[in-house]
Amino acid sequence: MKSLFTISLVLSVLSAGYAQQAASTAKPGANQKEAKEMERQKWNAVLTGKETRVSFSTNPNKLLAETIRGLRPGKALDVGMGQGRNTLFLARQGWDAYGVDIADEAVNLAQDNARKANLRITTFIQDDSEFDFGSNRWDLVAFIYAGGRHHVDKVYQSLKPGGLVVIEGFHRDATKQRKIGENVVFDTDELKKLYTAAGFTIVRYEEKVGVGDFGLQQMRLVKLVAQKKK
Repeated sequence: MKSLFTISLVLSVLSAGYAQQAASTAKPGANQKEAKEMERQKWNAVLTGKETRVSFSTNPNKLLAETIRGLRPGKALDVGMGQGRNTLFLARQGWDAYGVDIADEAVNLAQDNARKANLRITTFIQDDSEFDFGSNRWDLVAFIYAGGRHHVDKVYQSLKPGGLVVIEGFHRDATKQRKIGENVVFDTDELKKLYTAAGFTIVRYEEKVGVGDFGLQQMRLVKLVAQKKK
């Protein structure tokens, strides 16, 4: 069994709003650019395995896999793609897979693995807060332990009619046990209310206990699949 120290470390480094989380850990007086650089270095270490105390799944996210099962492949965006486990999975399933992440070394690792597997993925090394989601561009947008509350209107605008958004993160209850980055923590019904108000139809919503992709521990999770009106 992993030590509580390891588990706490895993969850304390996990966040989705890269710039916001970095600001809370940066030295006093550090500007936004320095904060983002600290965040980039941290996630490069975690996602490329240099930080070996941090446990996370390298397999495709189960919610994402269940959501696309039986769907006709289209164009998908993996926000906070990291080392590309979900981006590469989407490409293997025939999707035109795109990913965005601030961690350049992790993104480069994803591209290396794509070449080895003879897969094509398109990647952007960029903070998602600065990324242009576009308009009527995607059939699917995924935020897997990568936020999802801050870009609701952008996501709606960027999805094609009938397009899906898939989100997984931690429920607020999980923070009673240990520290977790605020941007991957959601209150009861928070995402459901946000996406309903934006015009989405909720296809699936859960707040059950399960094994999180980061930390690999039993914790209360939040899962949402929502669809833009056709």
